[in-house]
Amino acid sequence: MVYQAYPGGPQQVYYVPAPGKPGHAGSGVMGDLTAKIRQLASTDKLESFSFKEIFNETFKKHGGDAVEEYLGVGSPRSTPPLEMVDTNWPKPWMFFRVLAGLVVAYAAIYALYIYTGNEKPMIAIMVLATFAVPMATLTFLWEMNTPRNVSVIEVIKLFVVGGGISVLVITLAYITPLFSAGEFYQAGILEESGKLLAVILVTWGARGARYPYQLNGILFGATVGAAFACSETLGYGMDAFAPGLVQFVKGGGLDQIFAGLPQGATVGWGIILMPVMKATLTELNVRAVLAPFGHIVWTGLAAGAFWRVKGDRPASLSMLIDGRFLRAFIIPVVLHAIWDSPLAAGSSNLVMSWVGMGVLSVVGWYVLFTMIQQGLHQVRDMQKAQLEHTLQHVEATLGLGTVRPPMPPGPVAVAPVA
Repeated sequence: MVYQAYPGGPQQVYYVPAPGKPGHAGSGVMGDLTAKIRQLASTDKLESFSFKEIFNETFKKHGGDAVEEYLGVGSPRSTPPLEMVDTNWPKPWMFFRVLAGLVVAYAAIYALYIYTGNEKPMIAIMVLATFAVPMATLTFLWEMNTPRNVSVIEVIKLFVVGGGISVLVITLAYITPLFSAGEFYQAGILEESGKLLAVILVTWGARGARYPYQLNGILFGATVGAAFACSETLGYGMDAFAPGLVQFVKGGGLDQIFAGLPQGATVGWGIILMPVMKATLTELNVRAVLAPFGHIVWTGLAAGAFWRVKGDRPASLSMLIDGRFLRAFIIPVVLHAIWDSPLAAGSSNLVMSWVGMGVLSVVGWYVLFTMIQQGLHQVRDMQKAQLEHTLQHVEATLGLGTVRPPMPPGPVAVAPVA
């Protein structure tokens, strides 16, 4: 760390983080490909990025007070001042507790269902299987929002309202003649546009000065994406449950169950539907594994690109035709289209399907991390501008009349010195 002091009046100390070590230059086909992707997304190469450093707080113990304080940010009174925001890579840890808690609850209720055969936990099992991973991924991106200016309440509101609007808009669009064919490439255009529209509509009246950061846009997009992903997964779960039930009945499953019962004995629906339930949970569990790599990332990229253009201004339709947004918006649209194509999830070859989805997942998160880095740089630039303004005001007030050289990039905090 570098300390610089300027004389005159109350002395100020400025903390400037040391510049990160530049990443190794890419070479060959992979280096060219990542360079072209970054050029399309208008982002820079990842710097000082390390999974080990980012996740080094994940498994450390955090007490109840730390959790309560951690979750209590985001309101006008609990948002930290800009100069106190850390612009280094965040170190999230809450997401793992959310994931672990929901997975343990899922496993416990599922074990209870298998042991007792009671049908009442069935809906809870399906809901937990649907929501556990998306909610943990969303928590991770909430933690990556280093300005800490978005509350949990705001996220819940956007999840419910924005998710509902996205489902409504996309469902209505699919019944129009334009998209009724259901081709794989249509999903990328329609669904990414519908989810982004939902983000813009729900946040339209939000004060731009309170949510000016690109990191805010990424979080807002990921929230709507997570909501849509949960809705879609429940739909796929029903698609598996209903036909499975019909097939079970047609195949004589009910006759076999009742034939093996003693005279006058009864059996609950939970036991009758257990084979169908297991097949349904297989579908839900596969989609849960894939949840962090689909809608959450895609909508986060789209909204992050839009917020880069929007900043602290009110949203306007003209921003949707800005070249900086359109070039970046192509990325989630194409990723989504390929995901649904015969090259990935639409492939009948299981190995090809998983390899295709794996490549798309890496590309999606790579671009998302470059956008998060760009968001961190935006906060750093705003800190610098605020600090420059403060220094100019102090110098004018004290009548120093001196010419001060520009500050180095990246001031993070200002603190008085005794």
